Amino acid sequence: MQIQNTISSDIFKILTVAPSLIQIEVLDADKFKQAAHAFTIGSYLKISDEDDASIIALVQSYRIKEPSLKLPVHENESTEVASLSFILDAQPIGFLDKDGQFKRGGQQIAIPPNHVEIADVELLKRIYSNVNEDRKLIFSTLAQNSEVEIAVDGDKFFSKHIAIFGSTGSGKSGTVAKILQEGIQSSEQQTKLSALNNSHILLFDLHGEYNSAFPKARRISIENMVLPYWLMNSEELEELFIESSESNSHNQLSQFKAAVTLNKKRHNEKLPKVTYDTPVYFSIEEVFKYISNQNIATKDFKTGVYRIKEIKEGVEDKYQLFENIEFDDKAQGKVNGAPYNGEFDRFIPRLETKINDERLSFLFKPKKLDGTECKTEDLAEILHQFICYSDEHKANISIIDLSGIPFEVLSVVVSLISRMIFDFCFYYKSIKETTAEIPFLIVLEEAHNYIPQNEAAKYQSVKKSIERIAKEGRKYGLSLMIVSQRPSEISETIFSQCSNFVAMRLTNPSDQQYVKRLLPDNVSAITDTLPVLEQQEAIIIGDSIAVPTIVRIHDITEKPNSNDIGFRTEWKKDWCEIAFDKMIAKMTKEA
Repeated sequence: MQIQNTISSDIFKILTVAPSLIQIEVLDADKFKQAAHAFTIGSYLKISDEDDASIIALVQSYRIKEPSLKLPVHENESTEVASLSFILDAQPIGFLDKDGQFKRGGQQIAIPPNHVEIADVELLKRIYSNVNEDRKLIFSTLAQNSEVEIAVDGDKFFSKHIAIFGSTGSGKSGTVAKILQEGIQSSEQQTKLSALNNSHILLFDLHGEYNSAFPKARRISIENMVLPYWLMNSEELEELFIESSESNSHNQLSQFKAAVTLNKKRHNEKLPKVTYDTPVYFSIEEVFKYISNQNIATKDFKTGVYRIKEIKEGVEDKYQLFENIEFDDKAQGKVNGAPYNGEFDRFIPRLETKINDERLSFLFKPKKLDGTECKTEDLAEILHQFICYSDEHKANISIIDLSGIPFEVLSVVVSLISRMIFDFCFYYKSIKETTAEIPFLIVLEEAHNYIPQNEAAKYQSVKKSIERIAKEGRKYGLSLMIVSQRPSEISETIFSQCSNFVAMRLTNPSDQQYVKRLLPDNVSAITDTLPVLEQQEAIIIGDSIAVPTIVRIHDITEKPNSNDIGFRTEWKKDWCEIAFDKMIAKMTKEA
């Protein structure tokens, strides 16, 4: 609807002009209502001076001014009540330059300004479409006026880390899907040629709800994921196997580290340098034997040499502990227990349980398509599945379905995959021979589950991986999208690196305060609406948009499978039978 309302000077008076507040007294409410029939809190005002310099301000609030009494002069006159008036509080958000282009900040206006009008549709379109066509990304309209599409600078939006948050039911999943769908959309020419564009997204899907939103995506779940344990770095291995609260954890750590490093050297002798963190194959079964042997090892009373009953032929002395061996029994004055004899009675069962846990077979028993074990030479094939560069399945988006991943290894899985993508981007930049870039976006759904404020040891590896991406990823073409319903529980180090925010309804007061403190723009007229936003409404703030704005996200056709179940509706239906056999088979991994 086209609106151009000038409020004549006889019904308003500008009271205050300050960098963060402009106060306007409306002297006649009836006349104002006639001139500004589509006016609400959140409307935009254009406030100008005699030289046509203009401030754009956002109406933040209003208050009624107490009416004054007009006393009678003569006896036959009655007392009259003056017309109701009120005062508008508007927050300046930018100005129009000499060419009529909107700019953020600045107060280039003569005092006092003498002209007030409601910003019309054409002016709003000019403000929100001032983005280069090649970089324009549109996924929403202005909440107050659906005619005004909101364009963000796609380069600035995706390259500088994004935070999307909102309470359950605010439309968060649909918003994430819509943004990504627009981001990977092919051009008309690419569509005609059935050619993929150069967009690359890795989405960690905690609840398995995004498959329906991206039918052409590469779906990776616990059933087909190949993620060998030997790719883990020191933090990830120790998080998985070492119990830091145990009194002898330092001994567990020292011997586990020694075993892993030595075993990597055993299986990669051609490599010039192998360390604890080198991403090459080692045998976790042999490491288990090494720890088990240390726990029962005996040594010569005089020389301190291991007392092994039978030396394995063809095995170097330094690798003997990786074999199934027997030690001489202790004998007073002849054979003593080795330094770690009996030290790992609790460590060994924990190692054995995790190695043999069928739920973790994708980690500890990773197999290639031909059924053989993954080794160092298969690293490219392992990486292909996550970046969608395999010949079998090229795609713009990979969905990592975390819904079947056991919770105790969830953070390790996210850490390992994220670190692999960072390493890919880091090394690609160092070897690329052309100007071609391969920018990646990692989407962390329900991020508070694995990168929390919590300082517990089990989150250290994933927080370190994600924090490194947050701090350094942009230099290598790697960006983050942090998605959460509890932003106050996310690592502040990671959150503070975000430059663009899509804030949906937040009902928790601590979340509201946390978000307001971290947002880069102090626009209280906008941020104060966080608890009352409707479903699919959001506040976009950041350097990718002309001005912080309340928007309505476009409707989406291919939706995530995240709709709430209608309890009352379902309860009123006939009794539903359950296929227990099929369900139990699924639970026990038989299906």
